[in-house]
Amino acid sequence: MNSSVIGSTRECQTTAIKKSTLDHSLVPPCQDACPLHMDIREYVDLVAQGKIMEALQVIRNGNPFPSICAYVCTHPCEEACRRTQVDKPVAIRALKRFAVEFGGDKMVRAEAESKHTEKVAIVGSGPAGLACAYYLRKLGYPVTVFEAHSELGGMLRVGIPQYRLPRTVVDTEVQRLTKMGVEIRTNTRVVSLDLLLNMGYKAVFVTIGAHQGLRMGIEGEESPGVIDGATFLREVNLGLKPSLGKRVAVVGGGNVAVDAARTVLRLGVNEVKILYRRSRTEMPASDEEVKQAMEEGIDLQFLVVPTRIGRENGGLNVTSVRMELGEPDDKGRRRPVPIEGSEFNEKFDTLIVAIGQAPQTPGGFGVRVGKGSTIQVDPVTFTTNRPGVFAGGDAVTGPATVTEALATGRLAAYRIDDYMQHRYPLADKDSREKLSGELLPETIEMIRRIDRLDLPTIPPQARANDFEQVELGYGWEAAINEARRCLRCGMGADILFQDKCATCLTCLRVCPYHVPYLDASGTIRIPSDQCQACGVCVVECPAKAIVLRKPYDRRHISEELEHVLKAAAQSNVRPLIVGFCCQYGLFGTGTLAGLWRGAGASIWIVPVLCTARVEADHMLRAFEMGAEGVFIAGCGEQCARENTDFWVRQRVEKVRGVLTQIGIQPERIQAFVSTVTNDGDPAEELDRFAEQVGNLYLASIIMQEVKS
Repeated sequence: MNSSVIGSTRECQTTAIKKSTLDHSLVPPCQDACPLHMDIREYVDLVAQGKIMEALQVIRNGNPFPSICAYVCTHPCEEACRRTQVDKPVAIRALKRFAVEFGGDKMVRAEAESKHTEKVAIVGSGPAGLACAYYLRKLGYPVTVFEAHSELGGMLRVGIPQYRLPRTVVDTEVQRLTKMGVEIRTNTRVVSLDLLLNMGYKAVFVTIGAHQGLRMGIEGEESPGVIDGATFLREVNLGLKPSLGKRVAVVGGGNVAVDAARTVLRLGVNEVKILYRRSRTEMPASDEEVKQAMEEGIDLQFLVVPTRIGRENGGLNVTSVRMELGEPDDKGRRRPVPIEGSEFNEKFDTLIVAIGQAPQTPGGFGVRVGKGSTIQVDPVTFTTNRPGVFAGGDAVTGPATVTEALATGRLAAYRIDDYMQHRYPLADKDSREKLSGELLPETIEMIRRIDRLDLPTIPPQARANDFEQVELGYGWEAAINEARRCLRCGMGADILFQDKCATCLTCLRVCPYHVPYLDASGTIRIPSDQCQACGVCVVECPAKAIVLRKPYDRRHISEELEHVLKAAAQSNVRPLIVGFCCQYGLFGTGTLAGLWRGAGASIWIVPVLCTARVEADHMLRAFEMGAEGVFIAGCGEQCARENTDFWVRQRVEKVRGVLTQIGIQPERIQAFVSTVTNDGDPAEELDRFAEQVGNLYLASIIMQEVKS
């Protein structure tokens, strides 16, 4: 196979994707749920094709610090994933991590051009502050970040344990800012915004986080041995090792509580308990974190609340009461109610309280503070009561996720730009329709079940020895196979030319998922929330009235076929064989990778997004343009679609009939679909087919010479 053709083929595919102006796809639920509204469907699909660098480009276009999110994002996109209705959600965060680790910084451009003279100060270097600095610098503003600690990162640095977020990851992303020209001032605590404004900064973004732990308000809470979770994690992350004793309890049910308990375990304490006032169902901490904590031997006690703390023999005597769940509160969680007479005592050396955090805003800032000590801002412009002073992140919302903070920082940068340029905030330009609705039972029944591939982890018994990263990364094959579980929601078929539709009911007959239906008026409908974008109806529609909402597939096949055949004509090597191959198998798992190697004939491959989308016209066009043989190779058992091989074989048989009628041997076309995974190396099958085509070609040459 000509390597230049391979490269140009993949390049053309990427260009076609980027330049397509016919994208009528709907916003999928995963993208809508993401605070950053990343193009999740796009980069997951590119990973599935093995195009990791292209996937990384999509990721970095939508996220300033994807390496950080790849480790600590709470992935609300996975909760919204419609695959959940079938089996389990796609492991989106893990796929993002695979892409950023595979590609590293190769797709990163750290340069930023200065376009403005107005300086902006950012107070605090948590994720919101770093994101704001990144986007303001991209917009061309001089930016200075002020941080009270010796290193940037805020809660990324001092609040998240290293076994979840390696410090090298934070360091790499921070270095990106310095390369862009962001000025960094560490060990600089800002106590007055007036000073910054007097120094010539035209705008200030306050993002000081929420580092003050909340108190329980019970007797004995000020006793020695009682510390708050935020302070504990900060001290450990800064290199200190508090004296904890042998028995430690952590109060709370969020990620900070679980992080604190798992950190205690890594400091050499063998007996660690978490006391939580609600049940496991209501626990707000990440499911993965809770599961790993239990694997490590941490004892979770649910429906328990401390009510009194006393000092006894150098330790803590903690009185707790058992709870039961009552009516739901304003957030929908059932209220814990004390059970009368259920008090009991336990002895601990240390009690860590991790029930929430609040900001600590210096009085010298002069900004209005409201409930929960949060800074009050206009929800649209992020402006405070002081002209030129903006605020965001946990200091405004209270503790939130890293991804939410990044989204806030990005939006704040655009609002500061609006302020600098004396204009009203610009409206959101994304007006695409969102995909909504649940999958119907009959649709779910027809979707192939594929087990989710979770990230491998270090064995539980080995975790307590140090702060090494617990989750390991995907390998190539695991990442590709996991990405292929994506349903590509919102990319389904649509009857674009309703006037051409003859109501022949072909689409109803051929759809593997039983999606099209005839409404009361006699019109064919294809519900966007049910269509699985297999493309079978698009190919089979005799009126060509149906298109995919992202219709680059058909045009791509035709364009690539023309390109390949023109290039093959220049090589003048016979016999010419053209193969339509599933590009998920070619570039992804490597199922068809052997087809790229050189064979005894001139074999030219046209990658396609799905072999079910290859039409009989495409195969006949290859013969018409001089091909002596044509084959189609799918990915067999690995295909995420149902009945793909059935439709491929149907069309191949149709083409064989046409070839027979015009005097061409039907053996010149072959389908390699299910056999690819059943019979071993597909390259061996291709060699046999090439030999067969070569013999037929040689026989035809001899026959012509005899006739002449």
